Amino acid sequence: MAKMMRSLGYSDAQKVIPTTYALEGEANIWWKGVLRKVPSNYEWTWTKFKKRFNEKYFPPCFRYEKISEFLKLKQGNTTVLQYEARFDELSRYIPKAIEDEEYKLEKFKEGLRPEIQSRLCTFDFTNFADIVDKAMRIEDSDCRAKTRALIRGLASKAKTAPIASRMAKERMKLMSHLTHSSGQDKLCDYCGRSGHFLK
Repeated sequence: MAKMMRSLGYSDAQKVIPTTYALEGEANIWWKGVLRKVPSNYEWTWTKFKKRFNEKYFPPCFRYEKISEFLKLKQGNTTVLQYEARFDELSRYIPKAIEDEEYKLEKFKEGLRPEIQSRLCTFDFTNFADIVDKAMRIEDSDCRAKTRALIRGLASKAKTAPIASRMAKERMKLMSHLTHSSGQDKLCDYCGRSGHFLK
């Protein structure tokens, strides 16, 4: 909602009205309680509203936990897109840090998988959207390369499969010949049991 209001050019004070109008349930009851405690001519700004809202719904211990999670954030087995979504979600808890574009770019790059990170080192980024886009392109390129290698491996196995299959049939024939029994009453010379015969 904040992004939409920014794009519509809402002033700091104008953002409060549609946001508080959208509050429901417990949040709406809380807001009415807040309004009763301040003078009717009190001037609400977006910063004041966010401060009150965060104090109520995001206590310090919760924020510290999210800040710690953000500082330790790594891409791991997720896609670049999933990593970026988590990065954006957690960065809300330390807005001052991510207002510094250079820090934001470095922090994002630092959390990427090493194989993506190393290929980004040759580029200079000044824009967060650019680094995300380039990381996604690298990931896509790596994925396609792995798929091609897998297909080549499967094709190679498919070529050797008929040879392996013929060898298995020859082994079965040999075993059948060696263990062929002319009658159930004879005992095997090798193990002394009936049902097969090995000379």
